[in-house]
Amino acid sequence: MKNELTAEFRTEDVDLTRGGALPDQRVLVVALVGPPGAGKTAIIEATARQLRNRARVAAIVVNPAAERDADRISRYCRQVEAVNTATPNIDAIWPALHEIDLTQTDILFIETMGGIGGAPDLGQDVTVAVLGVTDGDDKAAEYARLLTESPLLILSKAELQRHVIFDRGAFRADVRRINPLTELIEVSAFENTGLTGWLTWLDHRRNEKDPSYLPPTTPPPPAEWYFG
Repeated sequence: MKNELTAEFRTEDVDLTRGGALPDQRVLVVALVGPPGAGKTAIIEATARQLRNRARVAAIVVNPAAERDADRISRYCRQVEAVNTATPNIDAIWPALHEIDLTQTDILFIETMGGIGGAPDLGQDVTVAVLGVTDGDDKAAEYARLLTESPLLILSKAELQRHVIFDRGAFRADVRRINPLTELIEVSAFENTGLTGWLTWLDHRRNEKDPSYLPPTTPPPPAEWYFG
């Protein structure tokens, strides 16, 4: 179910209700951060589709017109919240977070635009940077601060590399120069390539957050073709 919220409320109400919604919870909170059009929504769609019957996925979408992206994700997630704001921060998403039933959630994705000044603090366990090949091979350099805060970078829309000018070597060199520890996974949410590595990465992160969760000993099933 998709709900729409507007980030207009009294700050003092947030301060009174906040006391840590996620401590003592075993929910993995992943912030997907990147410029508009990088493919963040498509990645959440593909992820939720592949994790059906394996994990309970919820999502909070944060941007000035979040309801459209939230509608897309709601086809695969029972719990989706849209937060209409151009300034993502913990205060903005707090009402949406309280709409999510964390007892029925294994992974919570928070999708938000931005990142050129670094990752916003949204209470996430981990930040994943998302950049698209259609944005150009200079985006790693432009989003250097975001990369320093992200253990994983998803290069999305990989299927379009043959149609645009994109120097993969230059892009990878920028990533290694900025943060040698950042893992890079190339993903096509349309053709469902690269998803196995991404799902495996999520499994390991879930185990770090909740040691009682044991990642599957068998690889994820083959990705389903996506027609939109």
